[in-house]
Amino acid sequence: MADLAKLLESEASAEIEAILAEARSRADGIVKQAEEQAKSILEGKRRALENELSAARVRAKSASDLEGAALKLGASHGASQQAFLSAESELRQFTKTAEYGNVLGKLIQEAATALGGLSQLEVHSTDLEHAKKAVTAAGLTINVVANDQIETGIRAIGESGTSSVTNTLLGRLARAKDSLLSDVAKVLG
Repeated sequence: MADLAKLLESEASAEIEAILAEARSRADGIVKQAEEQAKSILEGKRRALENELSAARVRAKSASDLEGAALKLGASHGASQQAFLSAESELRQFTKTAEYGNVLGKLIQEAATALGGLSQLEVHSTDLEHAKKAVTAAGLTINVVANDQIETGIRAIGESGTSSVTNTLLGRLARAKDSLLSDVAKVLG
């Protein structure tokens, strides 16, 4: 009987060992599968974080580029405005030169052509002498009066008295400003 007990004990031990071996194998498989799932999850999280980081970098670069462009545009706009203010100042200074008399004569001729004739001419009080000389040189016999609201040019009133033309250098600069802005910005860099 002792042999039987040993035999049963040996078979039970062998069976227990087989069950333990199978349990260990299954446990190893479960652990391996869990490790693979964990690696997969970690890899997925890593890729997601890398994508988020990449997207954040792109957004930051775009925001930086946009801010830089806005600063450049603001600086360019400020420089352009300064250029036009400087041009206006130069035109006002030009009215104090001898050449201005010739320009004033051309402005008067343009107005006379546009209106078909003139009855009166208004100029800044500092331009009265230049204007009277230009009117005489053009062979016109019209009234020339001071109007200090007119700068760098003339306001001509037609023969009917109902129509008028303001023809000034500052007015021409103002009308050309929009078309000149891109050129000025290019020059200013």
